[in-house]
Parts: sequence; structure tokens; C-alpha cells
Amino acid sequence: MRASEAAPERLHDLLNQAVRDALSLEAVLERETRALSLRDLEKLDDAVTTKHQIAQSLERITREQTTLLQAEGFEPDRQGIEACLRVWDQEGLMRPLWGRLQDAMERCRRHNQINGGVVQTHQRQVQQALQILRGEDSRMELYDPSGRTVASGPSRHISEA
Repeated sequence: MRASEAAPERLHDLLNQAVRDALSLEAVLERETRALSLRDLEKLDDAVTTKHQIAQSLERITREQTTLLQAEGFEPDRQGIEACLRVWDQEGLMRPLWGRLQDAMERCRRHNQINGGVVQTHQRQVQQALQILRGEDSRMELYDPSGRTVASGPSRHISEA
């Protein structure tokens, strides 16, 4: 398969941009984690806004990479880019970028899952507090010795406590 002259260079540029964005996203997710732990809404809002901007940039890069790969006859997936790199990366400059990108995105995925879990926990706590304050008959979630959630006994209206 003969690539257009500019295609390998453009892929190299896209991989560089994606690595920079992925590392920036990782840093923002760490800021988001700190803001969540401190319950600092201003810093959290800033981190979420920045995270959204970086995600948009990564999406743009991915769309352009997909278009480039397809135009050159490669599938726009992991196997396609790896096949492309075998053909285009004779100097071995793009494969390390691809590896760094994969590693950074995996760290971002894990960070995002953790942050999502923290948000869900906070939401449950707020919901339970509101139910108690409203005097709604809710069952508090507790954990049994194996770590599974179990419902507690019937709750009482706050005025009955």
C-alpha cells in the first residue's frame, strides 16, 4: 500500500497532539479528584470545563485520524492503526507515541471511573440526608461484613427522633 506523501507525517502530528492532550486530560482529572475530595465547587467546575475542552480536542483528533486512516485504506481501529504503523513507521518514531497515548488514555479511564464513583457516593449521601430531613421512609444503605450494601431497618421521621 502506497501512502500519500503527507499522510505519515500528518499521522505523526496527530499522535503528538493526542499524547499532549491525553497528558493534559490526566492532569485535569487529578485536579478534579482533589476538588472532589475537598468539595471545592469552584475548582471542580474549572476542572470539568477544562476536561470538556480537552475531550473535544481529542474527539477532533480522533475524527481526523479516522479520516486519514480510511483514506489510506486502513481500518480506523486499534488493529488498523497498528497495521498502518507497521507500514509507515519505518524509523520507529510513531510506535512509541502510540504506546504513550494508549497508556495515558488507560490512566485517564481509571481516573475518570474513580471520580465518577466519588460523585455517585456524594450523590447517595446527599439523597439520604434529604430523605431524612423530609421525613421520608427510606432505608439507609449499610455494608455487611463482605462489603455488599444492605438496607437498614425502617427509618423514623426526624421529628420522632
